[in-house]
Order: sequence, then C-alpha cells, then structure tokens
Amino acid sequence: MTTASLDLNSRVEEFLRWFQALEAKDQEELMGLVYNEHKVRDVVRSFSTMPVEQRKAVFQRLGLPNDLLTRIPPPASAGVGDVEVEWQEWDNSRSA
Repeated sequence: MTTASLDLNSRVEEFLRWFQALEAKDQEELMGLVYNEHKVRDVVRSFSTMPVEQRKAVFQRLGLPNDLLTRIPPPASAGVGDVEVEWQEWDNSRSA
C-alpha cells in the first residue's frame, strides 16, 4: 500500500469512529445529506452527457431555470473528472 492509501484508510477509520459516536438521529440526517448529494451529482453527470439541444428540451419540460444550462459542463468535457456541484436552494416561484 502507498502512503496515500494508508493515510486515506486512517482517515476513513477516524471518520467511522466519529460517525458511530453520533446520535442515531444525527447519523440518519448525515446519511440523508450524503445520499442527496450523490443523487445531485448523478443528475448533473447525466445532463452533462446530453447534447445541448436535448438538455434544453429536458430543462423546458421540467421547468428548470435556463441559467442552470450554463453551469453544467458541455458533453465534450464529461469524461474529464468529477463534476463540481454548487448547492443552492431553488426558489420555484421565480421560474414561472
């Protein structure tokens, strides 16, 4: 194992100890947050593989704001690596 792997393993073990020491309701909330973040990243990755015209059509059908189109990388860069996701609360009343 490399030094980076050992460091990551020790950080994971430390995190798990910390997580297990949390109250059950805090564990549940944290797991929900992580799961939601994962779902958001999957959606962004899916959109980033779509051609722009298809993406526009999907956004229009879902009623999503058009400014989100510019925040998702174009299809050519989809295989570059992790997609940066900026979490913001969406005010649905402004999209109408």
